[in-house]
Amino acid sequence: MTFLPAASIRLTVLAGLSLALALGACSNGGPGEGNGGSPEGGVVAEGGASTSTGGRVSTGGSTPTPDTGGTLATGGIIEPTGGATGGASATGGSPGSGGSPDTGGAPATGGTRPTGGTTASGGATGGTTTTGRGGTTASGGKMGGATATGGATGGTKAAGGSAAGGTTVTGGGNPTLQALVKAMSPGWNLGNSFDGNPQVTSWGNPAPNETLIKAVKAAGFNSIRIPVTWTAHIGAAPNYTIDATWMASVVQTAQWSVNAGLYAFVNTHHDADGQWITFPADPTPVTAEVSAVWKQIATAFQGLDSKLMFECFNEPHSANGGTSAGTDLNDYLVACVNAIRGTGGANATRVVMIQPIGASPSQSGLQTMLKASIINDPNLIISVHTYYPTNFGLGNTAVKWGSAADYTSMANSITQIRGWLPNWAIVIGEWGSQSVDAIADRAAHALAYSQDTSTAGMCPMWWDNGGSYKIFDRKTGAATQQTIIDGIVTGAKQGLATPNTFATLANP
Repeated sequence: MTFLPAASIRLTVLAGLSLALALGACSNGGPGEGNGGSPEGGVVAEGGASTSTGGRVSTGGSTPTPDTGGTLATGGIIEPTGGATGGASATGGSPGSGGSPDTGGAPATGGTRPTGGTTASGGATGGTTTTGRGGTTASGGKMGGATATGGATGGTKAAGGSAAGGTTVTGGGNPTLQALVKAMSPGWNLGNSFDGNPQVTSWGNPAPNETLIKAVKAAGFNSIRIPVTWTAHIGAAPNYTIDATWMASVVQTAQWSVNAGLYAFVNTHHDADGQWITFPADPTPVTAEVSAVWKQIATAFQGLDSKLMFECFNEPHSANGGTSAGTDLNDYLVACVNAIRGTGGANATRVVMIQPIGASPSQSGLQTMLKASIINDPNLIISVHTYYPTNFGLGNTAVKWGSAADYTSMANSITQIRGWLPNWAIVIGEWGSQSVDAIADRAAHALAYSQDTSTAGMCPMWWDNGGSYKIFDRKTGAATQQTIIDGIVTGAKQGLATPNTFATLANP
């Protein structure tokens, strides 16, 4: 397996690791994120089972998002004027407390946020190591997400009733953003391009072009996620200056996207795979770099309209495990959001997307994230990644999909996420199936999953890596999997038209 060089990379050796951190090295054709391999996406937690597929390990709990306030600005942005901001604690009463991690907890009444289960770190690592800026990376497996059950937290006050081992909670976001998420559905990922390290072509895909972007919009997609790995393009402390040429190329692609009528997300991608966004004993230096980098990104995109949005990280992994990872991530999220807001102008209200550890749809990870001090910002939305079901979405061996039980299980997984985050605007930032599966099954799955997420008010964003998940030709923009594209677009339309009506065999 050939590794690509990482120019101008500052090396930091993570001591004490007995296993290589398999977190997305640039390797074409192998497991991880190379063309033809598994996607980089986080960890699909399903029923607590641990599934290893093609070098990546998925672990974690069940598979499966505010008070109203403000007015709707251009492009669905919530201005922080009028009304109560989402997630503010309700007055009266004392804090409710959730139950134990295994049994869930009784619903809290009044008061602030209930607390509950603990966060368990999960996943395994694997692959061959190579070094990169800020830590050791690897080709092959990826770290799994956190697994735990327990009382949910967040928002204003707990609503009655329990859900999957914990108390269902209302609040924590702004429901006006749900209209924005619906307008974004369905979405598409420009994967294995700017997230290459050190170059946009490092995964073997050609550089993005405007023809491709226009073709994605013409096919029926309404949003695009532009994953970006900044690692090899960041200078030394304390300024962490980002290379101007690299920044300009990302801005250009985002501008093409907005010009085409797409909502667009820009993030820090493999940087959060343990390269420099790590979870060390002292997270202070990481927090400082997060602030410096995001201030520069926000400033560079200041002139784009509100269809341009930010996503703080991608599947942030706790390389060293430990119960402090969720707390550290919250510090990093605070640094990211505050850096963006601090640049003022359009960025004061620009939408920012946040994720729990590993972007895993586990209750414990979500409830920990909901404790972040910026959670009441009225322009936040939440993203999780769900390659559901794991053996079909991530497996390297063909799996049959489409039984009545498959449809029911899929619907249940989506309603579970919605139950944990009842009023949040939610984006399924990555999902999909690989070319190893039968095309008829993949098309049926695409239609059903797009419908089920859309009917629940979420935006599904297909992971396209230009390889095994490819649905567009990266040079010409031509459809390479028209039946899957049709399924995604049709499913989203059906789901948006019939809220809470999930796909079935009779009406997929």
